[in-house]
Amino acid sequence: MTQSQTRKKFLQDMTLRGFSRQSIITYEDHCKRFLDFTKTRDTSKLTEREFRSYLLHLSQREDLAPATINLSNSVIRFLYEVTLEKDINYKRVPHAKEPVKRPIVLTVEELSAFFEQVERPKHFAFFLNLYGSGLRISEMLALRTDDIDAKRMLLRVRCGKGNKERYAPLTEAGLEAFRHYWRLYRPVNTNNFVFPDYTRTRTMTRCAFESSFKKILALGGICKRVGPHVLRHCLATHALQSGTDLVTLKEMLGHASLSSTAEYVHLSLVDKSNSRSPEELTAEFWAGYRKRNFIHG
Repeated sequence: MTQSQTRKKFLQDMTLRGFSRQSIITYEDHCKRFLDFTKTRDTSKLTEREFRSYLLHLSQREDLAPATINLSNSVIRFLYEVTLEKDINYKRVPHAKEPVKRPIVLTVEELSAFFEQVERPKHFAFFLNLYGSGLRISEMLALRTDDIDAKRMLLRVRCGKGNKERYAPLTEAGLEAFRHYWRLYRPVNTNNFVFPDYTRTRTMTRCAFESSFKKILALGGICKRVGPHVLRHCLATHALQSGTDLVTLKEMLGHASLSSTAEYVHLSLVDKSNSRSPEELTAEFWAGYRKRNFIHG
């Protein structure tokens, strides 16, 4: 097959397997880089030799992390085994060893300092529920009004990682923050997104919230280099500290493996000063916000 035919079939193979749009974009980019490196015209003649050469080329670059190299490894394996129908000996093309890194979390004091600096109702509702429900940024952005179940106090997560639908807990304070934001802005839109952009047809971008998050961190005097995703780490850590079991937390976070959730056990043991649950802390942050902004009722 020519490179053009290979890329076309590669896209079809990903589509048939239900890859997300972002995964398809990422895989296509890594596949293109590999095929450009090999400069082969007939991809059916590709062997493990080209695969190994490319991995060695990547490993010699100082600007690439082991995780990036391993992603390329996975993409090329998919290309060989699925698209080109070639068997691969995993021992001859191993994954690079990745350093074990623990997620960074904010202390309760830092978390409180952060929420004390949040002024806009939209940002407060977004970040408070990002923490209180433990959603990923993409999941919160995709949230629709009918995903908020006020009776059962749950959030329906339709676009979870791996296209897995689940339910996440909704705190009382989170629900009130949603309602306050909605009463003030009335962001009615065709798709019923909770956080639509100015066109009222799409959601806001993650960049907009990431930029606001950094500004609020600076105002709160927090020097840690973190993004909004740290609120999910905080939720997991505080949930364990307040007695939530690992299996329940795994389902809340939408993890595929219990080992991913177990990483937070270490974080929960590092600082034992907190025993309050995310429910209690969100109530405290919301009470402070109401007081500052003279919100009654």
